[in-house]
Amino acid sequence: MKINFKIDKNYLIIHLLHCSTNNLFSSSKYNKDILLFQNMVLKKNPEYFDFLIGCFAPQNVTTKNIKLFLKDIRFELPRFLNQLQKSGEFKTIYKQTKKYLEKCEKEWNKNFDFTDNSVRELTGLNLDKTFTVYITHPSLKNGQYWGDNNITWGATEKWENYSTIYIWHEIMHAYFDKTDLSHAIIELITDEELRKNLNKEKYPPFAGHKNLAKLKRKILPFWKEYLKLKNKNIRKFQKLLQYKTIKNI
Repeated sequence: MKINFKIDKNYLIIHLLHCSTNNLFSSSKYNKDILLFQNMVLKKNPEYFDFLIGCFAPQNVTTKNIKLFLKDIRFELPRFLNQLQKSGEFKTIYKQTKKYLEKCEKEWNKNFDFTDNSVRELTGLNLDKTFTVYITHPSLKNGQYWGDNNITWGATEKWENYSTIYIWHEIMHAYFDKTDLSHAIIELITDEELRKNLNKEKYPPFAGHKNLAKLKRKILPFWKEYLKLKNKNIRKFQKLLQYKTIKNI
């Protein structure tokens, strides 16, 4: 498996603007710089500002696809985005994001052999995909799998190896469907067991989404038995859960 970390400047801009309409700060460290950039764009062109907020998916705005995406748009958005990239406000944001990318990549590489072996052992999956991780600003929450092996990531770390564990979480979404059961299993693999192995922490209490805690508690006895198996197969485990637990929730 291979991971490519990158910053797409257009997507970074879109994410910065998207977060202006939501409470998506993960820390207050760079609030001033982010607000300066958002206000600069709003003042420069309110129409473009409103339009760009809605262009959120990275596959819509990455450099590779930007011309296609804007093909039917009459505004001169490519020129506008290029102007924003040259602004002092953006250069400050980009510098902070680049430093964060370097930190994430260093942490990922340091942990890779151990975590790759752990996830393979926990799942029995053939992890042979190549992923692109689009890094966004560390003070704004971001963490999604967008399909086609594209991941977005940005957050202030809450605990040790936070980025490693949650990038693995998003990777796992490429191997599962979008049900609550799949999401709960992904969290047991990454947020819980991988975190336990990497950080020497016990669970429960659970990390992850609060709305999945009830389901994870119900699965936990079966999960503990699954962990004892020498040759694990996460597909068979999920089928077992579908039979034993989900029908009773």
